[in-house]
Amino acid sequence: MLQKFLILFKSGYPNFWKKNNNFFEQIIILILLPFSFIYFLFFKINQKIKKTNKVGVPVICIGNVNIGGAGKTPFVIYLTKILKKKKINVHIVSRGYLGKLNGPIKVNIKKHSAKDVGDEALLLAKETNTWISKNKFEGALMATLNGADIIILDDGLQNQTLYQDLKVIIIDGIFGVGNGLLIPSGPLRETLESRIDKSDLMIIFNEDKYNIKKKVQKKIPIIHANPEIKNFNYLKNKRIIAFSGIGRPEKFHSSLTKKKLNVIKFFPFPDHYFYKEKEIKKLINYAKKEKSILVTTFKDKQRINIKQRNKIFFVDLKIELKNKNNLIKILKKKKIV
Repeated sequence: MLQKFLILFKSGYPNFWKKNNNFFEQIIILILLPFSFIYFLFFKINQKIKKTNKVGVPVICIGNVNIGGAGKTPFVIYLTKILKKKKINVHIVSRGYLGKLNGPIKVNIKKHSAKDVGDEALLLAKETNTWISKNKFEGALMATLNGADIIILDDGLQNQTLYQDLKVIIIDGIFGVGNGLLIPSGPLRETLESRIDKSDLMIIFNEDKYNIKKKVQKKIPIIHANPEIKNFNYLKNKRIIAFSGIGRPEKFHSSLTKKKLNVIKFFPFPDHYFYKEKEIKKLINYAKKEKSILVTTFKDKQRINIKQRNKIFFVDLKIELKNKNNLIKILKKKKIV
């Protein structure tokens, strides 16, 4: 239902979810507020009735308070690499968002497509053993039975069925918490205050424009992270036509221009958008007409017809933590490493 709502907005999110709304946007928010109240009641009831279970190995949950687009998947990959360097058998459990399979099932990148398991699960499966499961506990149990030393739960802070040893909140500092309201009048799954009280660490991506650190630093440890595109040297001095269907696709546009790349035109699509062949064909032809290179992200790649991918240049993200040692200390404190 939410995806059908968001697909109306090519920029990923409606403008009224952002801070500083105009009069018309404030009217929309007022109309939607009763639905936010209903969502809040269902959320609270669900939190109360769900039983929490353990699976016998440490579980690290990476999530956020906003709907999508904060940087969970890149950080999951970053953390996975840290743990694998320590010879830890890491398994990832993902919901498999928008995939048709319910699981629990281990992702096979040679067999499964984004329509089967979702685009994020395919990216994660290239790093380590990844399971998709609509039921988080069942997915974690399968990972444990198949030899996992540690489980990373990709998106599940609001899930009560699985005990989480370390809870990490991801925040995009440029967006903050938007207008601060709950779905659908705002982007929040739960209030930031309630989530902080139940979490162990916050990672703030990009510039902290709304001073979130100042508001919460006495309550929870904070680490800053900078996501940047990599493998972009080929694009220097080239004309670029870019497109993306991720949460807040303007972030990808910004990351290209920040590297002083010559972006002629940028086309935004909704988050997790499954591209039609004719749409990609139009983009390929447009780039050819403009004597440009067609560019998007590796996450978008999973949702593009395999026959058309050789006409597109894909860039990836790398993450730099300002104080990686603090993360290691927290992992040790929680007896995870």
